[in-house]
Amino acid sequence: TSVVARTGQVVRAGDPIGAARTAPSALVTYQQASSALSFAQKDLAHTRELFAEQLATNSQLAAAIKSLDDAKTALTAQRQIGAGTDSQILRAGVSGIVTSVSVSRGDRVPANTTIASIATRDWLVVDLGLEPSDAARVAPGDGVDLYSPQNSSIHLRGKLQSIDGMMDPKSRLVNAVVLVNAGTASSLVLGTVLQANIALAPIRSVVVPHSALMTDGNGPYVFVVTQDQAHRKGVRITLDTGHEALISQGIKAGDQVVVSGNAALKDGMHVRVH
Repeated sequence: TSVVARTGQVVRAGDPIGAARTAPSALVTYQQASSALSFAQKDLAHTRELFAEQLATNSQLAAAIKSLDDAKTALTAQRQIGAGTDSQILRAGVSGIVTSVSVSRGDRVPANTTIASIATRDWLVVDLGLEPSDAARVAPGDGVDLYSPQNSSIHLRGKLQSIDGMMDPKSRLVNAVVLVNAGTASSLVLGTVLQANIALAPIRSVVVPHSALMTDGNGPYVFVVTQDQAHRKGVRITLDTGHEALISQGIKAGDQVVVSGNAALKDGMHVRVH
């Protein structure tokens, strides 16, 4: 009959979300259950009188008692779903932010339908997108520093709660969740875009210009010059920024790596270093 809450609204526990009226068919079912209970009570009383006069058997008395128990159970079930109430105000069960309202005034809502969702401020989480190469180097419990690109005053500290085991098909990143403690979460606006910094464990790698990298069906490689000969070396790339690359395997510090003219080289070819 009415919807007073809106998406994004801050509500307190007990605030009205909307009002609903019980469907006529549900009222009829409740009235039938109520009538059945009244009839079962009268029938049991009559059967007991007959039993006292030895005009009813034990089985008839037991059947009347069972009918009364069944009628009570049926009426209790109708009351639990609210069928006995013509109308009622639906209120927020917790304090928080209304994240969705899925009904409108005049809708006929089936049983067990969620009409609104509320996110509590003390359990706000931040969804992160991690590079696949970084996702393998972090674990739940790692500390995360959160910043806002729009508001320099926002600086939060959280912990990684979970890390997905697959890549998101849209972002091509690995999704992770950061749990923010209740004290700082209350200052956030739902939907705020944040930047996250995670301190990874240091790794030892060799830095080479991006131009040194070559790739074929066997994977990435570079050419290393030894005694005026170019030798192909397969490498493992830890990070590629587009300008430089971190190489964790395949070459070592001090190697002479070809950074120009490598497209025309073949393994073992003589070269002149400039």
